[in-house]
Amino acid sequence: MKIKTTSLDQKRPIRFIYWLIIFIFISITLFFGRNSFLKVILFKSETAKLEEKVNMLRAENEKLKQENHELKTNPEVIEKIAREQLGYQQNDEKVYRFIPPQNEEKTSKQKE
Repeated sequence: MKIKTTSLDQKRPIRFIYWLIIFIFISITLFFGRNSFLKVILFKSETAKLEEKVNMLRAENEKLKQENHELKTNPEVIEKIAREQLGYQQNDEKVYRFIPPQNEEKTSKQKE
C-alpha cells in the first residue's frame, strides 16, 4: 500500500525555508543594516561623549570670557599679571627671585 502524501505535507519544508529566509533577512536588517540597533547604540554613546565635550568647552569659554572681562576692567588683575608673569615692579620696590636648587648630583659634586 502506498501512503498518499497530501499537498500540505509537501509544502511544509518549503514554508519552513521561506520563513527561515524571512527571519534571517529581518535579523540581518535589524542588527547589521544601515539603521541597525547596533549603530543606534554606537551613535547614542558617541553623542553622549560629544555633548560632554561641548559642555566642558562651554564652561571653559565662560571662564575665558570672565577672565577677559576682568583684564579689560579691573586694574588690580592687570597689575597682578604684570608682576607675576612679566616680572614688572614699581619704582620703590625690590623683587627677590628664588632659584630652585639643581639636581642633587650636581650639588654634591660642587661640594667636593
